[in-house]
Amino acid sequence: MTSGNIVERLRAMAADIDSFRRDKVEDELSEAADVIERLRAELDRMESLLKQVEPASPGLSGQNPAS
Repeated sequence: MTSGNIVERLRAMAADIDSFRRDKVEDELSEAADVIERLRAELDRMESLLKQVEPASPGLSGQNPAS
């Protein structure tokens, strides 16, 4: 179970948890946590970039201007 989508691997493990060693499950959970942390950091970075752009270009925020 070394390749594929993390979510799919976790779902497969959850469906048949008794066939996996605890350390294997913990390794997969740790990998998923690492991915989540990287995504959060990227979201924070993108939010920071967006805040820098918003004052110069208010239309980029996705909000509709009042008409």
